[in-house]
Amino acid sequence: MRELYLGEASCGRGLVRYYLLAETREDYEESYGILAESGGERAAVPNITVSQRRIQALAEVLMRGAVTPLTLRDVVDDWLLE
Repeated sequence: MRELYLGEASCGRGLVRYYLLAETREDYEESYGILAESGGERAAVPNITVSQRRIQALAEVLMRGAVTPLTLRDVVDDWLLE
């Protein structure tokens, strides 16, 4: 799995950094997820979508909302239900 830096957001006194997770599946299609890290904490949600457009839209939502590693899974789950 590859981690590609996407950007960061200010959250309180710290920063949250976001990374795209890219993995080639058995059918040779790319699958994308998100990783957030802040203050030594990391949370990852792999295999969210195969769409580059959708993962970029999710990343923008996460950065705009300064979503922390602690709440990443809940926000991604809510986003998937939209």
